[in-house]
Amino acid sequence: MFQSKSVPSGALFCVGERYLPLFVKLLSHVWYNKLNMNVFLTKFSVNVHTIPVFHHKEEDELESKRDFIWKMGGQQGQGVESCGEILGRVLAQEGYNLFSQRLFASRIKGGHTTIALRIATKVVSTIGERVDCLVALDQETIDIHECEVPKGGVIIADSAFHPKVEEHSGKILLALPITDLAKKYGSMQMKNIAALGMSAGVLGFPEDPFYGFIADRFKKKGEEIISKNKDIFKEGYDTAVEALHGVSMGKLPVPEKADQLYLLGNEAAALGAISAGARFMASYPITPASEIMEYMIKVIHKINGTVVQTEDELSSCMMAMGAGYAGVRAFTATSGPGLSLMAESISMACMAEIPVVIIDVMRAGPSTGMATKVEQSDIRYAVGSGHGDAEKIVLAASSIEDCYYITQEAFNLAEKYQTPVILLSDLQFGMCKQSVPAFDPDRIAIERGKLVTEGLPELDTKKKAYFDRFANTEDGISPRTIPGVKNGLFLSTGLEHNTYGKPAEGADMRVMEMEKRHRKFAGVSKDIQPFTVRHEETDADLLFIGITSTGGAIEEACDALEAEGRKVNHLHLRLVSPFPAEELRPYIEGAKKVLIVEENMTAQLRELFAAHFSCHEKLLSCLQYDGTPFKASVILAKAKEVF
Repeated sequence: MFQSKSVPSGALFCVGERYLPLFVKLLSHVWYNKLNMNVFLTKFSVNVHTIPVFHHKEEDELESKRDFIWKMGGQQGQGVESCGEILGRVLAQEGYNLFSQRLFASRIKGGHTTIALRIATKVVSTIGERVDCLVALDQETIDIHECEVPKGGVIIADSAFHPKVEEHSGKILLALPITDLAKKYGSMQMKNIAALGMSAGVLGFPEDPFYGFIADRFKKKGEEIISKNKDIFKEGYDTAVEALHGVSMGKLPVPEKADQLYLLGNEAAALGAISAGARFMASYPITPASEIMEYMIKVIHKINGTVVQTEDELSSCMMAMGAGYAGVRAFTATSGPGLSLMAESISMACMAEIPVVIIDVMRAGPSTGMATKVEQSDIRYAVGSGHGDAEKIVLAASSIEDCYYITQEAFNLAEKYQTPVILLSDLQFGMCKQSVPAFDPDRIAIERGKLVTEGLPELDTKKKAYFDRFANTEDGISPRTIPGVKNGLFLSTGLEHNTYGKPAEGADMRVMEMEKRHRKFAGVSKDIQPFTVRHEETDADLLFIGITSTGGAIEEACDALEAEGRKVNHLHLRLVSPFPAEELRPYIEGAKKVLIVEENMTAQLRELFAAHFSCHEKLLSCLQYDGTPFKASVILAKAKEVF
């Protein structure tokens, strides 16, 4: 609009008719704030860059807005996450589509932390690439994240730390009294509610739904606390609206209220396990999988189940296997370091044909790596974990919603094929929240395979006969029973064995049992949707392939390319092992080029495809391994390189 540095003190500004109303308002606002210390601008002569450079939009322009991205940052312990949680829950109740992402340092306490929330009128599966409204509780938040705020975006900053932003950036700085309001109402813990009110005011959402949520959230603390929180929210809301002086960021159309949930991928997985009939979980806490166990602990008493926090991951896997051996649907949850410790147990479960589900929420490694950052680098290990020919089923969730349904499928497959099932998720799924349609618990029926619990033929006790537990069958799946079933006596061991479970090392028996265990996996790709695909047509100029949380960014890249007239497709893998080569083949062969998008350095997913398809020259990689989730722009730029 204008540059203050080029104008001497006392000079007159010439303002076009288009900006005159805004200019007058801003001038009057400066004088008002000098008197009242409700800070919007600091010194007019220095911080002219805080004046918005856009004009009041017409109503039809405002309606064109389709999403807002809000982010709040500060130090751990300042209520950053709870502020985002309340904002998300209220807007989810109002019917908005949401995706939230929290980032924090890999330490127990302290350090910079943020929570971001994308609010939209259509389904969104990524956090996006800009920040329309940044709430800063410290200068560090501005220093790190100001670059994400575009021209015309708003920065709400606590006036207590005298915030500074880039000169002449065209961004709106609202230096508002967050700390002062908290002091006024008697508790620094209320800073987040003040910031919440300011955020709702800037984003243009109505106040009433927040009051209802506040009342419900603080009902155990009494009417006085409820009233104080409502009052500080109201004052924060009004302060922000007044500071904007009629300038609007645009607004979202009001959606119809929807029957939806707003939850973590970890919570979706836990609910999926419950719906699948799981009644035992053994686990050792590890980021980013701990919330699965935490959720199970909260609800397990309602379903007559048991959760055991074990001393380590070895114990958790073996205890889950023991429960599976006894006929209980059981599972554990871990991340890369824990999965490494489970390798020997997984091998035993493969040999003894014991059903167990292991959820691996991938994070950046190796070793401790970056425990709070995302990566997809356990693919190779999940497929190959366990010594010997330890074949197993490896699945991969394709969305936060799918974390629920594929967990149910994992339990069915574990029992049908009498095998460990490793279910891959990742930190971006596990620790991010999304609004999803209410789950249908009846969509996937419980299937227990060849489990026999009654009517077994009498055993010849004189000959010390055993139940033919590991019988050589045409489909490779043997009849299964559990301890205590009449006439169901058998041995179970990690040693190679005959059909009764007795240790046996004869060559013929070894070959028969090895081939039987291998043969049973032939039908897995028919019992689960091995991948999702954007278009059923198999021909494409460029086929994107992804796994776990890359799907949202890939979809947005596809939208942009199709808007340019490009013929693209997107295939997202759900069945990793046994690899569904034949189901994938038409899409691989029909594409001119294949771009495999994954968050690791060694192209583990591409490696898997290259092992099954000879067209190596068209299998291209888009890799990222800095611990951050993919942005659509990165994938889009890579796609344009390879076209």
